Amino acid sequence: MLEETYFNIINMKTAALFSAATRVGACITNKSKKEKDALESYGKNIGLAFQIADDALDYYSTQKIFGKEIGKDFFEGKATLPLIIIFQKANNEERIFLKELFKKEKRNEDDFSEVLALINKYKAVQESFKKAEYFVNIAQGALGVFEDSIEKKVLQRLTQFTLNRSF
Repeated sequence: MLEETYFNIINMKTAALFSAATRVGACITNKSKKEKDALESYGKNIGLAFQIADDALDYYSTQKIFGKEIGKDFFEGKATLPLIIIFQKANNEERIFLKELFKKEKRNEDDFSEVLALINKYKAVQESFKKAEYFVNIAQGALGVFEDSIEKKVLQRLTQFTLNRSF
């Protein structure tokens, strides 16, 4: 899967949900068009960051903290950003391995361990979080149209939580 395709998918999924929620909140409170657009942008970008972080957590968190089975996306054959990154950086032999791996109907723990080694080798989790941080910064910037308030501070903290969470 291309990185562009991945971003289109999460844009139509998580980012659309978050942006709709923040836009509706602005509509209910009769905010100006500028404020509605800013909150929609905030929601979209926080949604993108949230999904990227969630996909990265699938490769390094623990089930106790994360609340779901680690590697679940991998075992289901989902191409998430960490996998896309390692495929982009992999040598020819590693790419062949990855292609064959995802052709399999079922992947096992050994497969997961080998992919984790590639994720660590190419620092795919760290790179994923750098991309998530980019969207967090855009979300933070969208809040610039608002005066300082308790509500704005809550949204600003939420953006940082997106990157710093372990679940």
